[in-house]
Amino acid sequence: MHLIPENLIKNLLALWTGDFKNLDEGTGEYRLSDAVLNAIGDECVRAGDTTPSVFGARVPHLVTQRHHYIAETYTLFTTLLAPVLLRGRFRKDKYYQHVLDLVSIFDDCTGLSLNFDYVDQDLRMRVANWVQTYEKYYYQHNPSRVSACPLTIHALLHIPDDILNAGPMPCYWNYVTERWVGFLVRSSKSRKNPYASFARRLREIAQNSAIKVRFHLHDELELSESRAEDRTGTAVTGCKPDFSKINLLYPDIRLLKPYRQQSPTPQLRKALQDYIQKTFRVDGTDIKQYVPETISHWAKISFRLGGGDKMDGSEMVHYSEQNSSRDATFIKYSRQVDRNERSHRRDVDWYSKVEYGQLLRVVQFKCPLPFIWENNHVAQDSKMLLLAIVRSVKQVKSPRGAASDIPYCKNGEFGAIHVISVDEISCLVARVPDHGSGSALSALRERHDAMDAADNE
Repeated sequence: MHLIPENLIKNLLALWTGDFKNLDEGTGEYRLSDAVLNAIGDECVRAGDTTPSVFGARVPHLVTQRHHYIAETYTLFTTLLAPVLLRGRFRKDKYYQHVLDLVSIFDDCTGLSLNFDYVDQDLRMRVANWVQTYEKYYYQHNPSRVSACPLTIHALLHIPDDILNAGPMPCYWNYVTERWVGFLVRSSKSRKNPYASFARRLREIAQNSAIKVRFHLHDELELSESRAEDRTGTAVTGCKPDFSKINLLYPDIRLLKPYRQQSPTPQLRKALQDYIQKTFRVDGTDIKQYVPETISHWAKISFRLGGGDKMDGSEMVHYSEQNSSRDATFIKYSRQVDRNERSHRRDVDWYSKVEYGQLLRVVQFKCPLPFIWENNHVAQDSKMLLLAIVRSVKQVKSPRGAASDIPYCKNGEFGAIHVISVDEISCLVARVPDHGSGSALSALRERHDAMDAADNE
């Protein structure tokens, strides 16, 4: 796992800065100027504020704080920042495309599930082509530059065999061990007898585990911070249609404070009424009765019980630059859109559209929707609704030369307000500042599935 981020990327950065084993560029043109490197470093620091903490640690300045880089920060720089920050920075675009190919290979190698034939044929060929291109760009087939080809370059060729023999790389990467060692080291406060503190913590963990198994107290004795937050959150409950039993409507979701019980604004009430009329096909003449005078407003929603994210509502959670807060309000979501919305003569044709936006708040209330019993008797069923209020971002065309699969948006410009079910929220996204000319843009970046798994280990 550490082969690419902590070895190969580290070596590439040294080549781009001219610090790799006293090698010059030779016939290549891959060196980055000091001004460009400092600009990239500044953007790494800025991206930390708009990257949720669940993505990982802040990426330090590329020039002045490189000594703080570890495997996690090298990984975040490679997968999250490099495809955005390196665009247009090289004198020849071929070096940037070479980096994009490496990021794509890295993401595929760390996939949680992989097709055998793809690994054995396509991935093997892609890795070999990347290595050959590396030799052309940096080794330049010059024996005096053989130091540009360390053993780690050859080791890349064996990654497909390792995956075929041992399974996907997340099954045996070192993140789990490193997190455990870090947890153990932090348990010792004694410089004189550190090993006694380690032994005591190991004994306490073993005792806690034994009690969990012996008395079936796995949930009660789960002492992680995320689990404690889930226990303090509020679950959404409701009744079955026959009103005989209370059940969890969203078993993997918890609502977190701050919390308010207040009337919605006229604009919000209108948006909620439009959502109910469109979603449940109710009569528009009586639409006012479906939104009560007072509803619950929640500032945060946590999907961590299902291995997901914790998201903040920007209208109720305020960030402070002084306290180095990190923005966790921008999300990816889907909503139902009518293909024939502008043509009233055509039938309604719904499809799911993926969009990006900023979560404003989460609202909860009982809605007296019509309910049809088995004997065709129509009654009112108080259905509990949990809805997210989202302000869509203004997506724009990707800058010239940018990776085609990375969406971009204009900073500070938003579109319509959407009301969606919380089930339609996909994940948190980070905003990486773009350095191009013209309007200030940000790239909207998601975590790779394996990186998400690492955060939850």
